[in-house]
Amino acid sequence: MVSINYNRLFNLRVSHDYFEDGKLRGMKLAPTRETGRILRGGQMLFKTIPTGFTILYKAEADEISPIVELSAELTLTFTMAVENKAEFLNITNLDESPTESYRSGNILYFTNNPGAVSINAESPESISHVLIDGTQNSLFTYHFTVSGSPNQVRLIVSDEDGNVVSAGTEVDGTPLPSELEVAKNDDDSYSRQIDLRNKPTGLYTITILHITDDTTQYKEETFYVSDELASQNVLGIVDIIYESTTGHLYADTEQYELQFSRKETIWKYFVVNKNQHVTLASEDLFIEDLGLPSAHYSPITFTREGDEPHATVSINGMETVIFRSDTPIPFFEIPKASVQLKKNPGDTILVSNMPNPAHNGVVKEQSGALESEIYVFI
Repeated sequence: MVSINYNRLFNLRVSHDYFEDGKLRGMKLAPTRETGRILRGGQMLFKTIPTGFTILYKAEADEISPIVELSAELTLTFTMAVENKAEFLNITNLDESPTESYRSGNILYFTNNPGAVSINAESPESISHVLIDGTQNSLFTYHFTVSGSPNQVRLIVSDEDGNVVSAGTEVDGTPLPSELEVAKNDDDSYSRQIDLRNKPTGLYTITILHITDDTTQYKEETFYVSDELASQNVLGIVDIIYESTTGHLYADTEQYELQFSRKETIWKYFVVNKNQHVTLASEDLFIEDLGLPSAHYSPITFTREGDEPHATVSINGMETVIFRSDTPIPFFEIPKASVQLKKNPGDTILVSNMPNPAHNGVVKEQSGALESEIYVFI
């Protein structure tokens, strides 16, 4: 009987601190068609596991040597999608940094550092994302505008290593100059065809400069160029890269982790005196958080905003009192309990467990802070 041996090439797990067990649910990671072809040619398997996915390769009897040995220079690409994108975007902090905020149309790009491989399952290589501006086909027309609308600008295309590449060829096949002059259209926009069909898939950056001044940069955008991915609505792209200089392909099983963190928002309660059970002229509403400190929530103070009732805000013409948390509260799959609405005199409980914000609801930005609005009718 012939035994078939498979060895793990790498494991990739995905975590999210919104979930109590830290395991992100509702996300699908899958190899691209090209990566699927590479895996089949290398007698490798893509397998989903509860924490993410693993790649296995068919090995010789020693359970180490591959039956089919691929090039040591290798990139495997995987797409990322989520079941409920609206909720995921609501609860997840996708900002690249304090100065690089996620915005609609951005794509999350993850890639490992081939020189910082971890083989420790308890301490995997943590892969953080950068935000890119979208995907493009290998042949596309780049439309853009710039401030001031000068008559001409310069356009430069560079690869992910920062090397300037030609944006196409002449009719006779001669590469175009590394810098292209682009004239303004009649509507003050600009457009230029970019031809990267003879270049590998991956990240490319387009930089728009002043026609003569290198220090004046009007615009810079980064795209993942792939004819396959340009037609897909992907949330993110993951590249796992092997380099011959590191010699990690077919070595000990590598361990990677994509880590997501939860957003936090100011909770803003709109308490609407619908049934007139409270006489706001003589009774005073307040919110008290009785929750004990935990790893997920801390006690929060809620402060009334404006008068009681609010002088300028009413809901459907009814008296409204507004309360706002003094500090942001993180999203978490287990609701925050024991936030009580009370009235004085008498310290009477009107609502023993105030509702939490809907995790797929609207999150507003107010003066640089994220706010979740919650409406309570009494």
